Amino acid sequence: MCRKEEVSMLTFEQAKKIGLDACTEKLGKEFVRNHADTTSSAYGKHDDEVYCFVGVSDSPRKSFNGKSLRLSSDRKPAYRASCNVSLKDGKTTFIECVLP
Repeated sequence: MCRKEEVSMLTFEQAKKIGLDACTEKLGKEFVRNHADTTSSAYGKHDDEVYCFVGVSDSPRKSFNGKSLRLSSDRKPAYRASCNVSLKDGKTTFIECVLP
């Protein structure tokens, strides 16, 4: 008699962690850590995948009375990585990589 294996899907949080970690690894952990003040991330769910993005800008943020201020969000970060993570099996597929 054959037994059917149950496949458990990843949660959104598990897939998000996998994707953000993969993008950070692609850019280089040390590079991202050294530019933490100009690093951004984003994620979202679509269909059976989670989209993840990590970007690092090479231009410093402007300061206004000691507070950080980003004047424009039109420009993409100079260095970036994005991927989709399957909720079914955790497989990571990179979409874009612009590496330092």
